[in-house]
Amino acid sequence: MMPMKGIICTFVLFVCLISVCSAASFQSPSNGTDHENSDSIDQTELIDEKPLLPNPSTSHDLKAYVDAAAEWALKQDKSVAIQEFNNKTGHFVQDDIYVYALDYSGIALALPFQPEKVGENFTPIIDASGKPFTKVEIALAQQGGGYILYHYPYPTGGKQSTLKISYVRPVDDTYWIGAGMYTDEESILRPGLVQFVQDAKDFAIENGKDTALAEFNDGNGSFIQNDLYIFAYDYNGTVLAWPYRPDQIGVNRMNATDIVGISHVKAFLDKAKSGGGITDYYSVNPFTNLTDLKISYVQDIDGTWMIGAGEYIGPGELVLRKL
Repeated sequence: MMPMKGIICTFVLFVCLISVCSAASFQSPSNGTDHENSDSIDQTELIDEKPLLPNPSTSHDLKAYVDAAAEWALKQDKSVAIQEFNNKTGHFVQDDIYVYALDYSGIALALPFQPEKVGENFTPIIDASGKPFTKVEIALAQQGGGYILYHYPYPTGGKQSTLKISYVRPVDDTYWIGAGMYTDEESILRPGLVQFVQDAKDFAIENGKDTALAEFNDGNGSFIQNDLYIFAYDYNGTVLAWPYRPDQIGVNRMNATDIVGISHVKAFLDKAKSGGGITDYYSVNPFTNLTDLKISYVQDIDGTWMIGAGEYIGPGELVLRKL
C-alpha cells in the first residue's frame, strides 16, 4: 500500500495537471479571437472609406452630397482630396453632378470636366445673366455655406449656358467645395408660387390698383399665406407693396443691392417688363436668421407696375430637378 504522503503528492500533481490543461483549453479561443480582432482593426484603418452619396433631387439631397464630400476631405491630406475631386470617373461624380473645389481667392483647384481650367482665377468671370458667380460662392462659403442659382456650361454636349443650382461650403480655411444640379425654371418653381402670383395679378386687374395695393399691404389680408406675400413696385423702382415693411412704402429702391451685390430690384423690373419669370437674390430668412437664396416669381400688371412673391431655398424637400 502506498504511504499516505505519496497519495497526497500524487493527488496534488493530478489536480495541477487538470488546471493547466483547462487553462490552456480556455485561453486558446480567446487568443485566437484577439488576434482576429487586431487584424480586423488594422485592415479597417487601411481602408480609405468614401461616404455613401445620395442621388440628389432635392435641396436637402444636394446639401447632404456636398457635406459628405467635405467631411471626407477633412480626413484626408488636401492633395489626396483634390486629386479625387479632379477624377471625372471617381467617387464624387454622378453623371452630371460633380464636386468642384476652389480656394478663397477664386483659383480653381478641382474641375473634373474642365481640367484645363484648374489654376485659373474664376472671380472675374460672369455668367450669361451677368452674375459674378464665383464671388458669390466665396461669400457664401465664408458665411458657412449656401445655395446659388446661376448659368454654367454643361459637362458634355453643346449646352453652353445652362441654369444650375449649387450648394457650396468650406472644407477648411484654405479651400471650399460645391456641387450642383442642372435645372430649369419649371423644375425649381413650385406651382403654388406661380398660382399665388397669378391670383394676385387677376385680383389687381379685376379690382383696380388702389384696392389691390391696399389688400397686398394688409398684414391680415388674403395675400398673406404663411411665408408668402405679394410685393409690388412701379417701374421707377418705388415700393408700392411690402406688408412686412410698411416703412418702405413710397421709397425708391432702384439702386438697392443684396448682401452679395446683386441689384435685385432692377432684376425684378427687367424680368417683369420682359414677360415675367424668376429672379434670384439673397435676403435674411426670418425663419432661420441666415442669409439664404430667395427665388421670386414676378409679373407685369399693366405696363406701369409689377408684382411678385418669393420663397427661400433651404435644405428641405424642394425638388430642384426631375430625375
